[in-house]
Amino acid sequence: MLLKTKFYAPPIRDDAILRQRLLMRLGQPAKGQLTLFHAPAGYGKTTLAKQWLDTLGCSHSWLSLDYQDNDPQRFWRYVSFALDRPLPQDEQKLPPEDHIVRLLNHWQQMDDSVLQVLVMDDFHCIQDDAVLEQVSWFLDRLPPSLHVVITSRSQPLIHIPRRRVQQKLTEITAQELCFRSAETRQFLENTLHLQLDNHSINVLHNQTEGWAAALQLAGLSIKSGDQPTSQLMERKHDQSMMDYLAEEVLAGQPEYIRQFLMHVTQIRRFSLPLCEYALAELPECPVKDSLEHLKKHNLFLIPLDASGTWFRFHDLFRENIQNLARQLIPDSLKIFLHQAAQWYVQEGDDEEAIYCLLQAQLWDEAASLIEELGVSRMLAGKNESLNWWLSRLPSQVVTQRPKLALAKAWTLFCTERVVEAEPYLDQADRSLQGQDQEALRTQIFLFRAHIARFRGQDEAAAHWSELAMEHSTNKQHQFNAVTLFAMGLEQFQSGQQQSARAYLEQSLEASYTEENYFCALSVSVLLSHVYFQCGFTPRALLLLDQVRAWIKSNGECEDQLDRWQNIMYFTIYHETRQPDKARQAIEPLLQHQREGAENGHSALINLMRSVLNANQENWEEALQLTQSAANQMAQDQSHWSAMSPNAEMIHANIMLLQGKHEQALAWSRKQEATLCGNRRYSNEEDRIVLARCLALDNRRDDALRELEIVIDEATRHGRVINKVRALLAVAMVHCHCGEIDTAANVLLDAIEAIDGAAYYQMLFDGRHFLQPALLHLKEQGRQGWWQEAILEQPPANTSALPEPLTSRELEVLNLIAVGHRNQAIADTLHIALTTTKAHIRNIYEKMAVGSRTQAVAKGRELGLIS
Repeated sequence: MLLKTKFYAPPIRDDAILRQRLLMRLGQPAKGQLTLFHAPAGYGKTTLAKQWLDTLGCSHSWLSLDYQDNDPQRFWRYVSFALDRPLPQDEQKLPPEDHIVRLLNHWQQMDDSVLQVLVMDDFHCIQDDAVLEQVSWFLDRLPPSLHVVITSRSQPLIHIPRRRVQQKLTEITAQELCFRSAETRQFLENTLHLQLDNHSINVLHNQTEGWAAALQLAGLSIKSGDQPTSQLMERKHDQSMMDYLAEEVLAGQPEYIRQFLMHVTQIRRFSLPLCEYALAELPECPVKDSLEHLKKHNLFLIPLDASGTWFRFHDLFRENIQNLARQLIPDSLKIFLHQAAQWYVQEGDDEEAIYCLLQAQLWDEAASLIEELGVSRMLAGKNESLNWWLSRLPSQVVTQRPKLALAKAWTLFCTERVVEAEPYLDQADRSLQGQDQEALRTQIFLFRAHIARFRGQDEAAAHWSELAMEHSTNKQHQFNAVTLFAMGLEQFQSGQQQSARAYLEQSLEASYTEENYFCALSVSVLLSHVYFQCGFTPRALLLLDQVRAWIKSNGECEDQLDRWQNIMYFTIYHETRQPDKARQAIEPLLQHQREGAENGHSALINLMRSVLNANQENWEEALQLTQSAANQMAQDQSHWSAMSPNAEMIHANIMLLQGKHEQALAWSRKQEATLCGNRRYSNEEDRIVLARCLALDNRRDDALRELEIVIDEATRHGRVINKVRALLAVAMVHCHCGEIDTAANVLLDAIEAIDGAAYYQMLFDGRHFLQPALLHLKEQGRQGWWQEAILEQPPANTSALPEPLTSRELEVLNLIAVGHRNQAIADTLHIALTTTKAHIRNIYEKMAVGSRTQAVAKGRELGLIS
C-alpha cells in the first residue's frame, strides 16, 4: 500500500515571498531535462519549486521521498504512481530496470507540446547506490514530454558535473536561495509581520546570511521575547545557529506551546484526535488551542491533506526540537510515545504504532507488536516495512526472540541474501532448545525446505519437508493456524494436493477459532486454488464466498479481500468461460497494481492480463506482460510465486498460438534437459507445452511419453486440471500427426473430465490445434458445448491476391498455421501427400512467398487464417 500523503504538494502561504529573481532565472522548464535545487535544510527549496510550478501553471506530479524509499522496488513504485495520472492503465509496476524502460517508452510517445513535470522532493533521503544509478540512467534518457525537478539537501550522486558540461541541467544552489537584504526585509515585514529598524534587519540578515529558516526562527524569537536583537544573535561557541535559535523560539513560547512542541515533534505526522489522546496526561497542554496557535504563528506546520486533518512539522525544525526535548523531558516523551502508539493501534495503524515504540526505545513492546504483524507481512510478501522495523531493533532483541529471528531470516531470504539469512534461522533454532514451541520448530523445518528448494537441492528440500511432517505427527501438539498454513503450503509446493487440502482445511478451522482473519484470507486463496486444481470448482467458489462473508461480518482486513481473493475469482471465472464476472474480478486487482502491489502479486496479475490479451490476439501486449511477470517472479519468494505458472512457459505457449513455431521450439530445446531431468509437480504444465513442441519437432513418441508421465502423476495426486491439459495436448499431438481417430477418442476423454470441473476455456484456447478432432466428432453425429469451438472456414474471398486461393488451398493454409506437417495435412483432408505438396506450391506462388512462416504471416495479414 502506498502512502497517499507523499503525493501531496505542500501549500504555499499567501504571504510567502515571491522569489521573482529566481523565477526569472528558472524560466520555462526545458524538455527532457533536469532542474536541481540543492541546499541545506531551511533554504526554501520546496517553496521555490512549488512557486515556480504554480506560476507556470504546467501539469506536474509531486513525490515526497523518505529514507524508506531506498529500496529500488519501493522507489520506482512511488515514481510510477506519481506519474500514473497521465499514464494509460496498462502501464504497470515492473522490476526497476524494465519499469524505467516502460516509463520512458510511454513518455516518448506522448505529445511533447504538453510538458509533464515530476518533482522528487527531499531527494537527499536516497542513498542506495542502485537507486541512484537507476535515477541517473532514467535522467539520461528523459523524453521531450518530461521534465524532472529534484530538491535535495546535498548534491545527489547522479553525475551532476557531466550534466553541467552537457548543459542539460538547471541548477539552483544555497548561495542563490539565500535572501538578499531586500528579500530579508520583505520576509520580516510581510510574512512575519515584524517592524524592525534598518540596523536590526541588517544584523539579522548578516548573522543568518539570508538563511530563510534561521530568519524565521530568529523572527519568531524576537516576537515572543524581550531580548535586544544584538544580544539574541550572539552565538555560543558550542552551539550551532539553528540549535540556538530553536531553543530561543521554544523559550519564547507559552509553556503549553513548549510542551506541545517538545512532545508532538517526536512523531512523523499527527492529527487533533491523536494529540488529544496522547497528551491526556498533560491537562495543562490544551491541544486544540495549541494547534490553532501553531497555524496562526507560522511555526513550521505543514498540512498533509486538503482538509487540514493531518499535519507534520518542517523536518529541520522538528529535528532540532526533538533533540532538545530528548535532553529536557526524556521520561515524559516515553509516556507520550507510548500513548500515541496505543492510539494508532486502536485506529488500526499498527505501522505508526511500531514507529512510536521504536522512537521511545520501548524495545520489548515494539518487538511484541512486530511479532504479531510479522506473520501477516510475511504471508503478504510485504517485507520492506518488516525489514525496516527489524533493522531498528537492537540485534540482541531480534536474536533472543525466535519469531523475530525467523522473520529476519525471511526478509533476507526474500531479497536473495540466503547466506545472511541462515545464521538467523540457526539462532531461532537454538533459541527454541528446551522450549515447548513445536509450531515454530516446524516452521523452521519448513523454511529450511524452502531454502533448499530455492537452491535447487531437491533431496535436501524433501528431507526437511519430511522432517516437518514427521515432527507434526509425532508430537501431541495443537498447531496454530499459521503453522498449519505453512505445512499446507509446503505440501502444495511438493505436489501433494491431498495432504495440502487436509492441512489447509485444518488451518482454516484454526483461523476461525483464533479469529485470525489474515490467515483465513490466505488459506481461502490457496485452498480454493487446490480445490480448483482437483476439479472441485463449485467448492472453490463456495469457500471464497464463505470466508469473505466471515471477514466482512467481523469488519477485519476488508481492504485486502479483493486484492487476494480476486486472483482466484478471476482464474475460476475465466476458465469456466464467464467473461463478465472475470472482468469484474480483475478490476480491483488492476487498481491495486497501480497503487503498488508486491512483486509476486503483481506478477500474477500481469500473467492474468497476458492471458486476456492472448485470447484477444493482442500478441505484443501479451508478450510484454509475460516478460514483466518473469522479471518480477525472479525477485519474489512469497507463496504467490508458488501459485503462479512459469512465465517463460506462457511466453512459449503464446508463440504456439501465434504460429511462431521456431520461437517455441527454441524454448523447448533450451528447457528439455532441465524439465525431463527433474520432473516434479511445479513443472508439469511446462512439460505439457514441451510435449507439444516435441511433436512439432517430429518427435511424436517423445511427446506422447512425456504426456503419459504427466497424466499418471496428475491422476495419482488428484490434479484434475493438469490431467485435462495433458489429455488435450495428447489430442493435439495426434491431430498434428494425422491420427484423427485416436485424437478424437482422447478428446472425448478430455471433454468428459472438463464437464465435471467446468474447465471449458482450455479447450477453446487449443481449438486451432484440435480442429481435425472436433470436426471428426461432429461428423460422427456427437453434440455438446464443445461444438462452439469449431472454427468456421474463412470465406474464399482472396481478391487482395493476383490469383485467389481455392477453398482447398485455404484449408491447407489454415492447417499450416496451426503447425501441421505435410502428412498430417494430407491425412486430415483425406488427400494424397503429393496433392498436399502441390497445394502448398500453389499457395507459395499465389502469395509470392518462399516459406511456411511467410505464408502464415501474409495469410494473417490478409485475414485468410481463422
